[in-house]
Amino acid sequence: MSSKVNRPVDPQVRDRDIENKLRLYGIYNAFANGKVPSNKQIDVALNSFISSKQLKSPNSALSGEGKGLLQDFKDIVEQAKLLLLTKNHGELLQEFIWHAEQLGRAGQAPSGLAGNASLPVSKDTAQEDKQQGLEGLRTLGTLIISNGQFRKLLNDAQILFRDIAGDVAQKAATRVNPTEDELAQIDRPAQENVWHDVPNLSKDNLKEQLRYKVDRNKPVHREDLREASGAATQAANPEDSSDSRDVIDRVAQGQHHRTDSGVDARSGLQAGITHLHDRARENIPDEHQDRANRAWSSTRHYMNSKFNEDRRKQTIWRLKKMVVEIQDHPDYQQAIDTLLRLAENYRGHASTAVVEGRNQISGAHEDDHLQAAENSLKTLIERFANYTSLDDMFDSINDIYRDADKDPELRSWFRQMDSYIRKCLKTPGYILSNGADREWDTLNSDGHFLLRERYRDHTDRVVNETKFIFDQFAQDTESKMLGHSLQKLFNDLGTDENGKPKFKKHLVKDITDVIIPDIFENIRYVPVPRIEYSDPMIDAVIENLIIESDNLMPNLFEISNDSFFRWGRKTVSNINRQSFMVSLSGIQCDLRDVSYYIKKKTGFPSLTDTGVADFFLGGAGLGLKLHLSTPSKHGRAHFFKCDKVDVTISNLSVKLKQSRHKLLFTALKPLLLQVMRPVIQRVAARQIQGYFATMDAFAWRVYQEQEKAKKEVVNDPENAPNVYSRYVTAFKNQMLREKQQAQEVVADKEMKMAVTKEDSLDKFKNISLPGGISTKATEYKNLVWRGDRWQSEVFSIGSAPESRDLPKPREITRKSPHAHRVSVKDHPAPVQGFVTSTPTTYSAVSRASRDSGYHGADSVILNKPGTNTSTLPTQGLAQKLDPPNMGTTANTSWPV
Repeated sequence: MSSKVNRPVDPQVRDRDIENKLRLYGIYNAFANGKVPSNKQIDVALNSFISSKQLKSPNSALSGEGKGLLQDFKDIVEQAKLLLLTKNHGELLQEFIWHAEQLGRAGQAPSGLAGNASLPVSKDTAQEDKQQGLEGLRTLGTLIISNGQFRKLLNDAQILFRDIAGDVAQKAATRVNPTEDELAQIDRPAQENVWHDVPNLSKDNLKEQLRYKVDRNKPVHREDLREASGAATQAANPEDSSDSRDVIDRVAQGQHHRTDSGVDARSGLQAGITHLHDRARENIPDEHQDRANRAWSSTRHYMNSKFNEDRRKQTIWRLKKMVVEIQDHPDYQQAIDTLLRLAENYRGHASTAVVEGRNQISGAHEDDHLQAAENSLKTLIERFANYTSLDDMFDSINDIYRDADKDPELRSWFRQMDSYIRKCLKTPGYILSNGADREWDTLNSDGHFLLRERYRDHTDRVVNETKFIFDQFAQDTESKMLGHSLQKLFNDLGTDENGKPKFKKHLVKDITDVIIPDIFENIRYVPVPRIEYSDPMIDAVIENLIIESDNLMPNLFEISNDSFFRWGRKTVSNINRQSFMVSLSGIQCDLRDVSYYIKKKTGFPSLTDTGVADFFLGGAGLGLKLHLSTPSKHGRAHFFKCDKVDVTISNLSVKLKQSRHKLLFTALKPLLLQVMRPVIQRVAARQIQGYFATMDAFAWRVYQEQEKAKKEVVNDPENAPNVYSRYVTAFKNQMLREKQQAQEVVADKEMKMAVTKEDSLDKFKNISLPGGISTKATEYKNLVWRGDRWQSEVFSIGSAPESRDLPKPREITRKSPHAHRVSVKDHPAPVQGFVTSTPTTYSAVSRASRDSGYHGADSVILNKPGTNTSTLPTQGLAQKLDPPNMGTTANTSWPV
């Protein structure tokens, strides 16, 4: 075999490749420090990636479909670049990230608000709160997942869905299967001398039949559309004219003179929709409507039979039971207290900033980081939502806030709901009590009136606006183009020309034989960080160690398996033995200009040296052969046994370029290599064999620990963790013990892999080695800070030209069809009496409709026979639920 390596080192290519790897390290540090690339840097980097040799000229060994998949991937990158750079025009995302980072800086606050203790917390406090919140959520999630009631609910839901799927399959089989009569007549011949008409299969006849069927079942015709347009125009026109030109003229005149045209677009739209709906009902045949109604009724009846009232109540009760069981766990209270405290704190920061700092914010909010971050994020979302403004959705949400501010009943309902949720979460067993059910019934009834009657238009508008925005995300042109590219990739990957799923084994071969080897070849040179080691005997530093991926991959990898099985009876024992042989060879290296520092502190001779060396391992290079087998009953191994390890080292050469003892080493090198090679091979074999024995012992300890845990929960099977959970827990415990033992063993030893000089051990900070990678890595780490605000020069990677044909983003407009003034209803005003036993009645006057500027109930004169006549404001839920806060009238009793 040749003594050469697969790919000899090319110093120029190596240095250029190492520069790119270290720049990636600098980019990682830039992201970690809040720096982001500009649109130009992103554009150049993606263009360089698209024009790379692997995408521009694919490997000729790829199949035709493999090359097509690479083209699909290239199209995805192109569409993703177009989407990002178009939507992010003006670098909105970068501005948002930077301003959001500035909000979390300790000691910083928007101008005019510095020193206000109620403003957002410092970055360190926010990070600590984040960790506590995540820990609380993790604890709650673990308790829920491990709870027996939750597991039983999941299992019951799976059984129910399987039952439904079985019914569907049975019904489908019933429809497909022929009847008994049809099966009985298949062997009978047709009647003799019976002839049928030949069907007319001409093109024109087929078109006519299809047109007839479509027109017959068409719900709306062209005439209906014209009539609907006329009805909409007539309803919108205050002069009751159905001529659309009159409406256009009125609107134009109103805009010219800046007066109200009187055109009611909402009424016109509603009239048109109503007209089309009526025409559709008239045009659809009655039998089709009856069939649809019967199908809907049958489906609803079937689902009600599967999810009947008793089952729904039982499911709710079981969920409550799950909550009560979780509340008994000692970790629950701490987790829920943490989450509620964080929610209260941050809600308090927001509300205090609004109430106490409203005047200050109004003057300073225009130029602070918060406003800039909000504007950037809002514009970015609007661009992704098909350039649709979010103002209509925010207006709908603000309507609810204004309702709560102006309506004491709605405000009190939110307060009572918050109190109810807290009691259910924090008071053990309360959620199962009758008092909780009664309180929920009251809140549900009052909430239904407030949100589904009085403010129904407001809540419906919030839902409709949210649905509309999500629909606009789906309608965005650039996003749809990217989605089509992704869909094409998946279709080409797993479907045939007819769209049916197909396993394409030639694509698997492309991946294993071409793509993966190409990836390893293109990784090329991988720099290893500076290695520093110190113990009482020796100090050592190794730097500029660069591994070539093509040489490091073995040229030969073999696995052989030998199985032996014997079944015996009487005095003959059974034997089942498996053995494996794993062989690797052709692991090579060509390491040039490796710098080192060594200091031998004890023993003879004392030695200190700094130098540069080349290491070459060619041809067969490093070879490794492992003989593994299943353990015997009486052996020390439990799961696997390493019988033998053979290590071979061929064609090893060491060349010293710089050294204080170069002459001595040159004289002794032949003897050292001849003596040391067998020693290294034997030591390496013993180390590998011992490592397998250690892994087997570790696996045995994990197995014993999970068996012990299994026996401990045998009396509590409902709360017993599953087998996977036991193994994971046992594995973590053993890893923790191994780590603690390792720390005790290496207490007097130090080892570190330092990427930059700042990362080095203190005793080695002043040791600089020739051509050190750590020095170059330090330069790229410092390059991160070259640039204003979020910008950095370290992101300038690639040499391709910048794109010149990027489209400009379109103008953001308000498109919502739901933006209109809405109405609310007053709560029916109770007739107030001064006697506790007097039943509550309601005045019809309070049913009057109001517009969105609701300001609470007006004063209503209420008369009740046998009582005094009083003029009182309407007393609603706020007074009934929270009298001390809402200021009730003295000597007035309220029914509960």
